Formats: sequence, structure tokens, C-alpha cells
Amino acid sequence: MNMMRKHLKPPGILLALFFSLALVALFVKLNITKIDNTGDDTVTKVSLNHGVDLKKPIIDISGWQLPSEMDYDTLSQQVNGVIVRVQHGISMKKKNNAAYENGKDKAMDTHIEEFQKRNVPVAVYAYVNGKSESEMRKEAQKFYERAEKYKPTYWWLDVEEVTMKTDFNRGIEAFRDELAKFGAKNIGIYTQDWFITANQLDVEPFSSVWLAHYGGDTGYWDTSPDTTIPYDLHQYTSRGRLNGFAGDLDFNRVTNIEDYNKLFNHGQPIK
Repeated sequence: MNMMRKHLKPPGILLALFFSLALVALFVKLNITKIDNTGDDTVTKVSLNHGVDLKKPIIDISGWQLPSEMDYDTLSQQVNGVIVRVQHGISMKKKNNAAYENGKDKAMDTHIEEFQKRNVPVAVYAYVNGKSESEMRKEAQKFYERAEKYKPTYWWLDVEEVTMKTDFNRGIEAFRDELAKFGAKNIGIYTQDWFITANQLDVEPFSSVWLAHYGGDTGYWDTSPDTTIPYDLHQYTSRGRLNGFAGDLDFNRVTNIEDYNKLFNHGQPIK
């Protein structure tokens, strides 16, 4: 059952005004500002000390979002970070407009370079598609080879389907282990809480968990995962909209500056 926060409703205008003035005074004293995110909740804008507005979304993109349709200048002003797909496995049975036959995302280089030149921190992800432990390790090798030169802030394994007939959990660990052997330091897993439970995935070896949980998928954050699984990043809608791109975007959020620094600033405090 999804847990949703509700607005408090003061009984009268004078009482509402009193609380508003008191809150303003408190926020000024603490040097922070509260901003309404969805109408159902608020997030903290870290304004003076960090320069990171946690109200802004983190987006994840791939070759399905064509570079020719993206205004990178405009988009860069509206996001806190970007997670770019590097590959969908290492071979494609069917051709599509987003990936080459060798699995490499057609837009990865352009997406990464365009956002990085605008000082937007970039992490990367790979859709995991190995059918055996050996294939998992080969996918990890290609993932590293294709993205290492960009020095991404984080490496994510996108785990959405069971691709091995037996011991899928061991295959996922083989991918993570191989990626770490090549030198990747920050390795996380993207999935859903029910998928972790249903397939008995061991997420402990990963340094971070990124959970997809859409609620009403309205384009706004309206609910959070109801889970005991610790996570740092939440993908809350697939219907986000920003100036600079006409289509839908995946929106993600962190809840505090510490998680943001961990995922997008190599663990270092924002100055």
C-alpha cells in the first residue's frame, strides 16, 4: 500500500497567516527555502551553501530521446543530473532506432558530451541482458570500455527482467564484480522493490539502489516506495516534461544533499 503525505489545513485565514509568517521567519533563520513540488509534498532547496536545488529532477535518457530533438542549453538549466544509457546488452536481435546491433546506444556519446560540456554531472547505465554468467561479464566489459573515458559519477545496472534460466542472482553479481575489476568505483542497481523480492536478488554488494515506483505516473512526485530496502534514488514518473524537449522524460529524485553528493559529486560535498 502506497503511503502518501497530506496537506495540513489550518482552520482559518488568520491562523494560516500566523503559521506562514512563522515559517518564513524560521526559514530565513536556517538559510533554507521550502518549495512546493507537487501539491502533495515539499522538498528543500539548498540555496546559498550548495547551489543545488533539490526540486529540480534528475533525468535518465537514451537513444529513444533523439539528440536532434533536445535543446541541451535549455534542459541543462532545469536538471540536477543526467543518467545516460550506454548499452542494451551487447547484441540486438531486432534492429531499432535507439541502439546498434552490438547493443551500444546510438545517442550515448552525444548525450554525455553535450551535458558534460554544460557542467551537468552525468552517470551512466547499462540494460542487463546476459543469458549466462559469461555473457554477464562480457556485457560488463563492454559497458566499462564504452563509458570509462567520460568518467561518469556512477555506474548503474538496469535490471528489469530475468534473462538467465538458472541462478540469475549469480549472473547479476558476475556483472557487478567484473565491472569493479575493471576499475568502476561506484556501482548501483536499478530495479523495483517487488522485483528484488520476487527474484531474491542480493543488492548488498551494490553501493546504491535506485528504485522505480511511479504511483499515478502523473508527471509529478506523488508517492514513494513502500519498502524496507534502503535506496538513494527514486524514479517517480515516466511522464515528466521540461522545456527543451517535446516528449516525456523519466524523472528521478534524491531526498537530501548527502545522497546527491554520493551519486553525482563522487561523494564530495558541494562547495
